[in-house]
Amino acid sequence: MGDRAGLVRVVTPGPVAAVASQAETAFESGAVTPSESRPCPAQPRVLVIDPAPGESAIPELAGLAELGLTPTVNLRRVTDQNLRSEISRRWHSIDIDGFRADDIVAAFENHGGYDALKCRAGIPLTRGAFERLTASTHGQPLRMVAKAASGLDSFDLDAAAERGVTVLSTPGANAGAVAELTIGLMLDALRGVARRDAALRAGDWRAAIDGIPVRSLADSRVGLIGSGAIAREVAVRLAPFGAEVWVHGSPRFTARDAEHWPARWTGTLRELMTGCDIVSVHVPSTAATAGLIGARELRWMKPGSILVNTARAQVVPEDALDAALRDPECGLGHVAVDVFATEGTRFTSPLASNPHTTLSPHVGGMTVQAMKASSAQLLTEISRFYAS
Repeated sequence: MGDRAGLVRVVTPGPVAAVASQAETAFESGAVTPSESRPCPAQPRVLVIDPAPGESAIPELAGLAELGLTPTVNLRRVTDQNLRSEISRRWHSIDIDGFRADDIVAAFENHGGYDALKCRAGIPLTRGAFERLTASTHGQPLRMVAKAASGLDSFDLDAAAERGVTVLSTPGANAGAVAELTIGLMLDALRGVARRDAALRAGDWRAAIDGIPVRSLADSRVGLIGSGAIAREVAVRLAPFGAEVWVHGSPRFTARDAEHWPARWTGTLRELMTGCDIVSVHVPSTAATAGLIGARELRWMKPGSILVNTARAQVVPEDALDAALRDPECGLGHVAVDVFATEGTRFTSPLASNPHTTLSPHVGGMTVQAMKASSAQLLTEISRFYAS
């Protein structure tokens, strides 16, 4: 389906093509005010909720300025004092909690609004937030949101469409980085690196060597749930380890599609989960995937099996994982996750008190290369938005 003005657009590395059907209905009925139909300000302002980290921050902000935008940079998550000083010297800066919708709205109200909003993290853009950010009382009501990442589950995309806000993202830019961490979590779950390290630091050699010998990736069958860029990168990177790989993707992903993967296609989720030693989740968080793997599905898993989730917590609820690990009738032996329902400074998780887990603070895509690629891709898409 072709691109339509004012619809929610999820940018891929190629042409913009993803359109929400509900948004299209709203457009046809006249309920949408397309962002392109509102005049572009002569000097559009962009609120940067969280700039690219480290050495990538200045080039990203300079890139926005070169496109004709005037950045206002939120310094809350910029910890390097030299970088904070350099940003404040070159651009207007503020300090707000980007994980609070009210703080973002207040920034709009205090500074006359922003034509665009750029972020990396999953900031909460709810229906109420979009309604307030696009209010005509702002000198520059919001027309575009650009996220240097792939997941859009913290945005109300229907509301964005109804308010005529274009949404850009960068799926695929961090696929290799997330795949690397995924395999790292598999290795830790198999070899017990973190657990053995902690035991040695406590002076307990006996605990450190508990459970030896262990299974290796070469001895394991790995099942991938999902057929997108990250799942494919995991399959490719597993090949040198000698692991047997199975894949179960979306309904559109067929056995013929899997012929181009270093993996065997499985037709059902149950076949994959009952047949694999390690199950790794790589699907987006949508209404269709919420709770995709719960208590029933976890009971399908083999004795001593491992589940890795670097996708979204909503796909595999943490309380279901915790309960399965504590259930002697369930075969699940270890869980490794990089995503949680509550993240940031307010982090809590039932898995934090479970000894059969490896926890990572949602850093799968946070490599220098991946962040540079995401920033570059996003700048290209922002340029296209303003060129149109």
